[in-house]
Amino acid sequence: MNYTTIAVSAVEALIENGPTIVADVKALLAPIKEGRAPTDAEWAFAEQQLDAANAAVQAG
Repeated sequence: MNYTTIAVSAVEALIENGPTIVADVKALLAPIKEGRAPTDAEWAFAEQQLDAANAAVQAG
């Protein structure tokens, strides 16, 4: 597999998972905007979602 193929695959995976990543970042920003730290549940959910998105991107 050449670098162009790998790069295209990675960009496609990022585009497909972009909405999940953005939603997770927004979910973590919400409590910060409220003047509080994210709860353990909010962190756990965000980590789970980001781990899943990362796995999908890595799988290409």
